[in-house]
Formats: sequence, structure tokens, C-alpha cells
Amino acid sequence: MGAATERPFVFINMAMTVDGKITSAKREYPRFSSPHDRIRMDRLRASADALMVAAGTVRADNPTFHVRTKEVREETENPVLHRVVVSASGEIPVDSRFFDASHGGDSILVTTQALPDPKLASFEGRAEVWRFGRRNVDLRATLGALRERGVRRLLVEGGGELNWSLLRLDLADELYVTIAPALLGGSDAPTLLGGVGWPMKEQRRLRLLELEREGDELYGRYAIET
Repeated sequence: MGAATERPFVFINMAMTVDGKITSAKREYPRFSSPHDRIRMDRLRASADALMVAAGTVRADNPTFHVRTKEVREETENPVLHRVVVSASGEIPVDSRFFDASHGGDSILVTTQALPDPKLASFEGRAEVWRFGRRNVDLRATLGALRERGVRRLLVEGGGELNWSLLRLDLADELYVTIAPALLGGSDAPTLLGGVGWPMKEQRRLRLLELEREGDELYGRYAIET
């Protein structure tokens, strides 16, 4: 898997416009992919043991952490997903779906040793808190702890900064991309990968495993070469 220590199989799933944007410059809820993509997304969730997102995604989108569509629930018996949010600041709205345990699974906040005790206390009884790293979250340690928890397949749904951090450390195995027939533009609009980027000679290469089409939408599955 390309990691020095045992970890889950990590696969990233993102939808983007043809110009590579995952949302608008105003950070609005993304509404450019089709109902078919929603079903596809749920099937990927159904294949995972845990779902990980960054706190920025929680604040912007307040995503669900379970299989949502009836069709996929009937296919998969609605598996239980652990909910994992990565946040150095611990800034997560109290009414976030991250804390919703009605579908089972654990709520796990991954943060740093620098998180103040009062902030830490605010999660007591609502989420399990893991503290890895001093100022930045140690993702290697996080994945190792998830594997010890029994997570063998980890689905990551962004955002771009979390995607970048995992790919930069060679901690991701596959990338699923939906390309929606839309354009958003905006030099400040988030893309699939954030971070500082690689110089050309250090670019990451992908190997196409599958390519499908539904209407005007494209779905790619890539192996991430390390």
C-alpha cells in the first residue's frame, strides 16, 4: 500500500466540475453532480468501514456519514460507518451531523496535542478525541489507530487540504473522480487538491483503472502510484 506502517486501504472520492472546482469561490454547497453520482457515492460508502472528512467540509457542507439512498441501503444492508473528522482547531458546529449516532458507528475527532483543555472538554460524551501531533495532525498515526480499531477500508471525502495532506505523505491508494458537465471558474474556488503543490518533477502519477459514463457525467477510478 505504500505506507511504512499498517494502515487501512485509503480511497478518496470527489466530484468536480470540468474546470476542476469542488465548489464555488463562495464555498457554497456543491450542486453540480447528478442523482446517479449520489448513488455511486453511496455505493462507495457502503464498501468502507469509516468515512473521513476535514472540519472545513463539516462547517461548509454538514455532510451525512451514512448510506443515504434507499436503493443502496437495500443492496448493502446499510452498513455502519465510523465518522472521522480531522481538525487541528476543533472548530466543529455542535449541531453537526458528525455527532449523529443514530446510524451507529463511532464519532472520532482527530486533533493535536495543542488543542486547549476547555475545547477538549466540549467534546466529552459527544465524540471520542484522538490527539496525534503537536501543531498539525499526524495522519500516519491516525491511520494506524484506525487500523487498530478494525478499519480496513477508509473513504475520504475531502476537502482539498486533507486530500493534499494524504497524497503528499503517500497515504492514499485510489482516487475516484466524478467530472460533472459544469463550469464554476474562480481563482479562489477550491480544487480537488489544496496545499502548496508539487514541482513538476515531483508530480504524482495516476493509473486509470475504470472509466464510465452516464449521460454527460464521467466517473474515473485511478490507482495512485507512489
